[in-house]
Amino acid sequence: MNSIITHAPHHPDNIVVWPDGTWAALGEVWNGGFSYKSDDFEIVRFDNAARLKELGLADELDLP
Repeated sequence: MNSIITHAPHHPDNIVVWPDGTWAALGEVWNGGFSYKSDDFEIVRFDNAARLKELGLADELDLP
């Protein structure tokens, strides 16, 4: 059986978070803006407000 993907697995507006607390939009990472950082990061969907709040990014990202 074939799977149907209804959305792209990653969106450029998703948030990349490194263990040291540094974060960036995935699109910035794709463009090479953070090539000096390790590949040890978490990708959080931009619409996952609960996880972004857990990571302490709510204020920086202007989340309600």
